[in-house]
Amino acid sequence: MSRGGPVDPAVAVVGVSVSPTCGVRDHARLLSEELERNGISSSMHWLQRGELSSLRSSRAQMRAWTRGLAAELEVNPPAAILLHYSVFSYSHRGLPLFVAPTVSALRRSQRPIVTMLHEFAYPWRYSGWRGDAWALSQRTLLIDVVRASAALMVATQPRAEWLTSRRWLPSRPVLVSPVFSNLPPPGAGVHPHGSRRRVGLFGYSYDATGVSLVLDAIGALRTRGIGLELLLLGAPGACTAAGERWLAAAGARGLGEAISFSGALPAQELSDQLAACEVVLFADPAGPSSRKTTLAASLASGRPLVAIDGPLGWSELARSDAARVVEPTPGALADALGELLGDEEGREALGARGREFAARSMSVASSARALGALLEDLRRGP
Repeated sequence: MSRGGPVDPAVAVVGVSVSPTCGVRDHARLLSEELERNGISSSMHWLQRGELSSLRSSRAQMRAWTRGLAAELEVNPPAAILLHYSVFSYSHRGLPLFVAPTVSALRRSQRPIVTMLHEFAYPWRYSGWRGDAWALSQRTLLIDVVRASAALMVATQPRAEWLTSRRWLPSRPVLVSPVFSNLPPPGAGVHPHGSRRRVGLFGYSYDATGVSLVLDAIGALRTRGIGLELLLLGAPGACTAAGERWLAAAGARGLGEAISFSGALPAQELSDQLAACEVVLFADPAGPSSRKTTLAASLASGRPLVAIDGPLGWSELARSDAARVVEPTPGALADALGELLGDEEGREALGARGREFAARSMSVASSARALGALLEDLRRGP
């Protein structure tokens, strides 16, 4: 709360997590802290769901939380509600059974709701009949979420266009606000070191096609006499399905000794590890997107970033020359990495542009300013 301000919060921040490690919750916390610095007080109403396998126990947990949430908002009514919505957090086995109770509890407060849509609808024709059941049910419940909202926030322009073009959705204002890094800045004096050239990859549990592309590029560099280490940073770690996939693919290519894992790290240590890499990668086959916190953190590290282009790539990133965006082929990736590894001045210049881009376009300060302006518009009314 701001000093000398009212007791009741200006914004009630609401959300649900299904894992102790939750990027959505980190995003909500950092944004709330920045709002506080801007004089907008907030209160956090967040549920950490337990490891509950049965529908009955999950329903009981959500019922208790939504009833408590409604009571809290009645006792300390906020000026507005910020709902962080990631649909699988409000679901049981992919079906969004707990969306309606949550929306009902928020509506009861009769306060304007701004909904930040992190993940809101599973794609069609992606995982057979089960995926289509998720897609249909999640779109059906999205109608209620949008109807209850005074405004929406998304991280990418294509998502905003999708929401505004669906005739079956109620019309609402949509604000585009790219995500920001959940990591603190690197420590003073952190810089690349060691006898082996280190390339870092933060966010490696993506589609398996990225695994082959990256490892084939590493193999191509080794045949050119460029020895380097691929460091997979952060969670989930080596002893997981994603880690084993990388290890198996590396072993099949004779690259077992060229790959290592940091494992889950405290935020500051992870930030420092990123900053200690000579080059960092963004290898999501969908392309570098403004909704990826791993992209924001990689840029904010100040190290030169090489990203694989894809259908959801962010054109502003490439236009700003803040990263080297390459065709999704091993040869193109190997060429970009080899060029940067051989050009220290070029590496530092690209890293500086990436850091400046992150500060300008993917910062918590810019998100808080945009949200603050939206809340002020809602306060003034139509």
